[in-house]
Amino acid sequence: MAQLSICMPSNRPLTTSRAAIESALAYAGKTGAKLIVSDNSGDPEKRAFLQNRSAYLVYHVSQSADASGNWLEAMSLADTPFLLPMGDDDEIHFSAAETPVDLSLLPQDVAGIRPQTQIWTAAGGVCQTERYTIDAPNPAERLQEFSRKVMGNNSIFYSIYRTSTFVPLLQFFTRAHPTKGGYCDWSLSFALIASGRMIHDPSLIYRYDLGKWVTESGIAAASSDLYEKAGLPVDSEKYAALLRFLDIHILAFRHTLQFTAAERGEVLLMNGRLAMAEFLKSVRTNAQDYDEVVVYLAGLIEQERNIDSIFHLALMMTDCIKPGLKDGYIRFFQAAAAA
Repeated sequence: MAQLSICMPSNRPLTTSRAAIESALAYAGKTGAKLIVSDNSGDPEKRAFLQNRSAYLVYHVSQSADASGNWLEAMSLADTPFLLPMGDDDEIHFSAAETPVDLSLLPQDVAGIRPQTQIWTAAGGVCQTERYTIDAPNPAERLQEFSRKVMGNNSIFYSIYRTSTFVPLLQFFTRAHPTKGGYCDWSLSFALIASGRMIHDPSLIYRYDLGKWVTESGIAAASSDLYEKAGLPVDSEKYAALLRFLDIHILAFRHTLQFTAAERGEVLLMNGRLAMAEFLKSVRTNAQDYDEVVVYLAGLIEQERNIDSIFHLALMMTDCIKPGLKDGYIRFFQAAAAA
């Protein structure tokens, strides 16, 4: 029985997704993994190329027009104990010189396995290689460790995870999150890493294409665009840490992450020390960039020690980003706590 499904939601036509698909098929052939391509490109050439292409391939024609829906379709087709999310502009390779991790023997406290991640651009080749693990024994310390080790990109999101943890989290996010924005992969990574340790498999090489972020306007503009695509105002990226604080706080209540009550409390506090502290620092430093209500509420949070009160004050700020966003986050929280 296959242990791993490589899940690739794909919107690109064959010409620009072929290298990614063929690299994943080659990896599947060497390791016995399955490749799931959920295709919403509408490209007939791609469909003809992939249908009945390989015994290792599950080809699915997606009906989702948006990226978040197609991500969910791809992941929901996984029937193996583990899955690997993969972009259709990235590549994966198997290093025969390294010993792969035996997924069937993983301890239960391991949430995922990160590959040898190569940050790559067409112009510059491999810019850096990331291999860091997350080793802390409890959820709150793992949040802190990830925050300390992350190198400015969220490439660790493209790692192997337990299907039983990843899919329910993504299903809940897609169903209940008020924006479903592409910027939320950071919050999902923090939640997944809180649920267990991340070890390293040197035999799996994941080439992460940074080219999608290196535009004429620069990486900052590409990142800002994710907020606009989610229906938020142009300058919403300045609220990134606030939105991450809210997302992680709410996701921590999901029973599928299997936190004890004590562990959840520690996660909520650590999230406040990391994400909320980052946002408060930004408001203090750049008060002129924020609505006066946000500056006032930030001042109240600075004096508050109760994490529930801080959460409620943070909720009030979101209507300064976009009217009605607070109600969306309240519904998101109610859905998380109700399960």
